[in-house]
Amino acid sequence: MILYFSATGNSKYIAETIAKSMNDECMSIVSCIRENRYCFENEKVLGIVSPTYFWRLPRIVAMFLENIQMINCAYTFCVFSYGTTTGSVTHFTKKLMQKNNHMFDAYYSVMMPDTWTPMFDLTNQKKVDAKLSEGENQLQHIITKIQTKTNVDFVKGKLPVCICVLPSFYMYHTERKTKHLSVNKDVCIGCGLCAKKCPVQAIDMKDGYPVWIENECEMCLGCLHRCPMFAIQYGNGKTNKHGQYRNPNTTI
Repeated sequence: MILYFSATGNSKYIAETIAKSMNDECMSIVSCIRENRYCFENEKVLGIVSPTYFWRLPRIVAMFLENIQMINCAYTFCVFSYGTTTGSVTHFTKKLMQKNNHMFDAYYSVMMPDTWTPMFDLTNQKKVDAKLSEGENQLQHIITKIQTKTNVDFVKGKLPVCICVLPSFYMYHTERKTKHLSVNKDVCIGCGLCAKKCPVQAIDMKDGYPVWIENECEMCLGCLHRCPMFAIQYGNGKTNKHGQYRNPNTTI
């Protein structure tokens, strides 16, 4: 079983590709949480695929791993997708799993286009395609290690823990405030896709427009990237110039 969290399709595509190579299945972590499914037993392979947010795990993935039970699973691993650096996501994950009395056998990383558009520009298709190509090469390489059940920390792009701990906590705590998100009502068609797809149900539709009803969310930017009219923006004024992104190899 391969479990994943994905807002724009990168981690979902990785999970689907690994599952296919292992003749296995995959399931979203959001679905697991909503079905209260945390116990996985007698799995030949149990993998977690997660994006890297601010040098660490997304909050929803961290909360899931705090509660996961891996019983008699033959081989367990994590794969972190990342755009520029994995920061200290491996360190944070290992520390989290130690508290849960579980440890993964292996850790991997796969480079993908960085979807944090308040900073990164996704309008250059050649650059996006280059990242996807590099990610595909890395993915095929780690699949061979997963198939042979290699015990390894194969995560690339790490930063020293001493650099990451405080900044990553502060940045993620600050940036995931929903006050940063807004909708252009002149463009919005009221389709409700953002509310339907929000992994933590932080969006409600009122008078035909999305309203953020929680003070914090995962800040996965799924609402921004999925919006068919590109009506949702992040508050620094750059996202409308930096484009939208969805992995072209899967649906999300």
